[in-house]
Order: sequence, then structure tokens, then C-alpha cells
Amino acid sequence: MMTSVGFLGCGKIGKEMVRHLRAQADHSVAFVQSPNFVDDFDLGCPVVRQLDESICQADLVVECATADVLKQHSEFYLRNSDMLVFSVTAFSDEAFAQRAQSLCQAHGTHLYIPHGAILGLDGICDARPLLKSVTIDTIKSPASLGRSDRERQVVYEGPTRGACVEYPRNVNVHAAVAIAGMGFDDTKSRIISDPAVTTNSHAICIEGDGISFRLEISSTASGGITGRYTPVSACGSLDRVLGGGEFRFV
Repeated sequence: MMTSVGFLGCGKIGKEMVRHLRAQADHSVAFVQSPNFVDDFDLGCPVVRQLDESICQADLVVECATADVLKQHSEFYLRNSDMLVFSVTAFSDEAFAQRAQSLCQAHGTHLYIPHGAILGLDGICDARPLLKSVTIDTIKSPASLGRSDRERQVVYEGPTRGACVEYPRNVNVHAAVAIAGMGFDDTKSRIISDPAVTTNSHAICIEGDGISFRLEISSTASGGITGRYTPVSACGSLDRVLGGGEFRFV
């Protein structure tokens, strides 16, 4: 059965997923909603700058815009479609998170959160009853953080909820870890701006009752805020939501 996939936002990550879908016969791109999208794919589907309820219909809608755009449009989309959401920092807004959950329950839709730039969310989720401490250190270039620092410095340290407010486009990793584990207030975040780095790196430290582990992930910054690994993992997450791929890990 062919699945129709729409895109809310379609920048670097979105375009990688569009290319990925076009190489498959089982799924189709239904629409793209993005004010800045340039259709250099010859998609043959509607491209709209703003929400058009008569056009923006699909089995699955992939959001890869911003947290604000997600909040603005989730009411319509979660009433009508499943969603794969990349702006995970939006869920640090407790009222929005509760509303999204209510919409899914009321309309029988599903909301999927990808692992994005990191690994190990399944292990963190499984260990949730044992967790006592979860900390995340992220190191990025000043440009990636929208800053102009000339020396390495800590630009945020505190609860992950605050990091999502201060750097909503840079800490989706932190938000995903918080959702999987101890929540936005008990997960601790540290963001470091370092002009010497050319990578985006994340170190996640987990301590709990009888467990201790550390995850370290680094990928080359491919311009802007996105690391090289993120678009690749996005396509993998999309495959798993659509049921594609030869292997499925649970």
C-alpha cells in the first residue's frame, strides 16, 4: 500500500528525505509546505508557502521546520495525519506537549520522534525506572549557535527546559534525551561554543541504580546548524515509520 508523505518545512534535512522517498516505489511526496522551498526536484506535487487545508493532506507529515512552525500548524496536522517531528524542543512547552498528546488520542493519529543526531534513546527509555542523573554536553562552533565568540566558553548550563528556550534550533538532541529519560527539568544541559571545532559533538552521561554509561557522538558540521549524520539518520527514521528497510530494530 502506497503511503503519501507531506513535508512541513523542507530545508537540508527535508530535501534529503525527499530524495530518499523518490528512490522508492512504495511511497509518494504529497505536498511541501515551506515559504522558501525551491523545487529543483521536479516533484510534480503541490508546493505551498502557507497552509492550504485542501492541499496539505497526507498519511504522514514530516516536520523539519522550527518549533514555532510546528506549534502553529500541529492542530491541523495531528487531526488528520501522523507526524514525524524533528523540532523536538517544542515539547519543552508543557502546554503544547499535552495538547499534542490530546490531539493524537482524540483523532487516532501518531506522533513520532526521531533520534536525530544521536544514538541510544531506546536504552535511555528502557532504563528510565533506574535513572538518577542524565547530563548532556554539546560542543558547536559559534556560527552554528548564532554567536561570534572568539574563545571557547560555556554559553548555557542548567535544566534542559531552559536550553530549549535559549537555543531551540540547536538542542533537539537534548530535548529527545529528556523525553526518553528524566524529563526537561531533571535532565541537565551544557552548551559550549568553541571557535576551534568543525564538528557538532554530543556527550551523554547516564547514572542510575546499578548502571552507568556514556554516549559520545560527533559529526562534521555540514554548514548551518546541521551535522553530516543528521540527514542520514533522518532517512532511517523515516524508513522505520513507513515500515521500510530490510531490518527493523525494536
